[in-house]
Amino acid sequence: MFKSNYGTYLGEGPEVKAFEKEFAEKFGFEYVASVNSGTVALELAYELAGIGEGDEVIIPVLTHPATGLPALHRKASIVFADIDTDLNVSVEDVKNKITPQTKAILFVHFGGNNRGLKELLQIAKEKNIILIEDAAQAIGSDFWGKADFTCVSLQSIKTLTSGDGGFLITKDKSLHEKAKRLRWFGYDRELKQQLGDTDIVEPGYKYHMNDITASIGRGNLNAIDAIISHRKKLCAEYVKNGVSSSIWFAHTLSPDRANLIQFMKKRGVHTGDYHYRNDKYTIFGGKQKLSTMDALENQYLLLPLHHGVSVKDVGVICSLIREFNTKV
Repeated sequence: MFKSNYGTYLGEGPEVKAFEKEFAEKFGFEYVASVNSGTVALELAYELAGIGEGDEVIIPVLTHPATGLPALHRKASIVFADIDTDLNVSVEDVKNKITPQTKAILFVHFGGNNRGLKELLQIAKEKNIILIEDAAQAIGSDFWGKADFTCVSLQSIKTLTSGDGGFLITKDKSLHEKAKRLRWFGYDRELKQQLGDTDIVEPGYKYHMNDITASIGRGNLNAIDAIISHRKKLCAEYVKNGVSSSIWFAHTLSPDRANLIQFMKKRGVHTGDYHYRNDKYTIFGGKQKLSTMDALENQYLLLPLHHGVSVKDVGVICSLIREFNTKV
């Protein structure tokens, strides 16, 4: 796996190129640029989209803060959209919040759930709005990577991991080439390696992936079919037991969530609420009235779904939830 340790490169080298190529071929993408995190992929997507001061960006209120931070860095205004009961963004609320200042819509595959993406692709096209997919949790889903920009996370707990890292998927060759320059200080890295020092015409960043990270990612990419297959079996078992599930996590709703968490913990099952409504954070301007988010804020509970969980375990988890519900 760590072939790069014995070769010429430890930085961005042949392992990175191979990982990009293999990932693109595996999932059917043409333009894939590796970066050192999914958060960085989002930063580059915002920059390539030209989002800036005076622009509005519509973002689901329930997501990781990384989804919206690039808007703040560019002095754009964030407009939070409510969720539906499956925890994915409410397409109706997005439609209601589009204004002439709307520059982009962020679609988050919350837990790998792609519900709403097809509708938002059509809306964005009709209204000439940029659509960015936060696909940090989407690998293994059957519909993703369709927007103007798609941001992938390879962080340690993701379905495909390289320890940390990410990919930015674009539809346009010129934007792809610009992304590759921006990830490495603004240099055209390949040209610089051929000619020595070259000009920098736009300020870039140190966002590139290294060969050690890529080596880990390539090893896990070889196993991705088995990983996805196992997760789908777990999803199917949760659904069979009446629990909502998508490729990255399963969730249930409980009006007595705090006690359910403790009940499960005492029986060796660790659950949690994971992401939180972003309008609670001071940096995003304070809490807003969002009816479904308000109703579910203290009810949604994420359940174990990973390679260490078996189908039998899922049955036990669901039995424990039913046992708890009969006691309250």
